[in-house]
Amino acid sequence: MAFVGRRRALERARLAVDAGQHVLILSEHGVGKTALAKRLRPDAIYLAQVSPIKELLSALLLECWKRGWYEGNGDDDPAAAEKAIRRLPARDQANLCAAALFERGAVLVLDDFERASVQIMVIVRRLADIVTIVACATGIRPAQAPLLSSRFERVELPRLARAESEELVDKLLVEQRATMKPRELMALRRHVLEQSQGVPAVMHELVGRARRKGEVSLRSVQREQISAHRTVDMTPLLVVAACVLVALRVALRGVGDHDLTVLMGGSGALFMLVRTFAGRLSQGRRRP
Repeated sequence: MAFVGRRRALERARLAVDAGQHVLILSEHGVGKTALAKRLRPDAIYLAQVSPIKELLSALLLECWKRGWYEGNGDDDPAAAEKAIRRLPARDQANLCAAALFERGAVLVLDDFERASVQIMVIVRRLADIVTIVACATGIRPAQAPLLSSRFERVELPRLARAESEELVDKLLVEQRATMKPRELMALRRHVLEQSQGVPAVMHELVGRARRKGEVSLRSVQREQISAHRTVDMTPLLVVAACVLVALRVALRGVGDHDLTVLMGGSGALFMLVRTFAGRLSQGRRRP
């Protein structure tokens, strides 16, 4: 996966890891926490999920087995070793992980750390005394705050700046240059930059979608741009509904000129209120 920018954040996190300091990388989804964490140490142990606790410990102990830090039952078959590891109770897995990682100088990357429960935080607190932990999260839960606030170096990642976004998109579009005309390529580039709004994961997804579809024409890009901004105009429906309500009111009960004016004014106000709310709702749905 292409990676651009983040020099200050990368340098700060790398200095902390090299000094044995735990690191907490915070950002919204898709901004690049995992990509940054994987670049801190090439030999780091990466775990994609921290929940449930059994999966966390099984994956960690299996990784220790692959690196020769844990012998297991002496079986060389990965499938058999994994099966034996998963049969162990969670407490035994935790003890074996601690023994296997002791004095290894290992770096452990924990993704989706915001999902860590109280029980998992107990394991993490124990591992923090043995390995260097890099936690990737979108936020901090109350149960995590005491440990993360006191022992972790906090690194926050914003969205990519415009120049960084352009650099990343240009890297991602290298393979498309052979299959697209310059005009079509520029249209796709503008579309990706507009829709992604500085989120690298969205850029990868949009360019990957273009690759899966094969050759992307200018017309298809324009259709996607139009569909991304298309909204349903509720004005005709609301006008008809207001007229029907007024007609029913008059037909059923009969009203004078004054009452009819008040009723039409109230219907008009209600119409404008609903139309404004529907417009704001559709704008919120268009945001990536």
